Amino acid sequence: MTVSYEEAFDLFNLLDNLPDWLPGYTNAVYQQDWERRFGLDVEDRAALAAYGQFRQRTSPMARNDDGGRPLADRLLAGSDTRIGDPYTAYFQNAASFTAATEAAIAAQAPGDQALLRRYYARFAPRAREVLAGKDRFSRQQEALIRELAAPEAAAFATRMRTFYGANSAPVFNARFVWWPYSNRTQAKLRGGSIVLFSDWAVEDDWAPIVLHEYAHFLSAGQPAASREALAAGFARLCPSALALPNPLNALEEPLAIYWGQYRFEQEVHGKALSSDASWYFQPHADRAAKAIAAAFPADQPAPMLAVGPLLEAAASTCE
Repeated sequence: MTVSYEEAFDLFNLLDNLPDWLPGYTNAVYQQDWERRFGLDVEDRAALAAYGQFRQRTSPMARNDDGGRPLADRLLAGSDTRIGDPYTAYFQNAASFTAATEAAIAAQAPGDQALLRRYYARFAPRAREVLAGKDRFSRQQEALIRELAAPEAAAFATRMRTFYGANSAPVFNARFVWWPYSNRTQAKLRGGSIVLFSDWAVEDDWAPIVLHEYAHFLSAGQPAASREALAAGFARLCPSALALPNPLNALEEPLAIYWGQYRFEQEVHGKALSSDASWYFQPHADRAAKAIAAAFPADQPAPMLAVGPLLEAAASTCE
């Protein structure tokens, strides 16, 4: 795992979120903060709408094809967890924001090239003002690097990889980015990286959050035959899972909670999570994770990820 702050990626993240082109994937708080700082006139809003339409047309993240996805991709993390959004990839590990925009724009259709040049010319200078003069999350990076490098955490990550039986576990990147909230944080998996959203001054215990998302990253690397057998077995035990607004909350998410929150706290921090407390914001995933923990306590060896007792425990909360 690597931990970093990249100015080019932070700048891209702000500008990509600004139109809130895919709520849930993007966040409206960036536009709200921008409007408070600078205002938004008619031309600004037209430019935001045009960029948003470009992203909706070209990003695989905007395609609503859940009903046609294979069963395994509905119940378990899919390949997009590692691949992510192709346009975003231009801004990861970029030498500079200017170099990244030139490469990203050159790969687009001529009409979109002109649209993107206008968009960045209009908004990038003020976005740089917003991010100027900050400490680049230096304290947060140091704390997270130190905790992930501890022998207990490294051994724990190895046990996670064994549990998921991933085909390969390439480098997993944790990238800090700024967002306008001063009293809360968030993390999202973005194609082989976890993006850590925070204000510069906010301190948080990022390690369990990173390990939770690392579980999804490993899950996406399971052998295809294993994923298909798990999904088919779980669907038989819990057919109502497929009727959930997000079926991942029936199996994929509870497994990540079980590892990233429950077992991490016990095995690395030496603390037990109370079953009376909320482990996760989504109720079904929270209940299923607690059912798995009750069946396979953290003071005992981890279960096998296979059809059988583990899936039965997760399915015990199905309605």
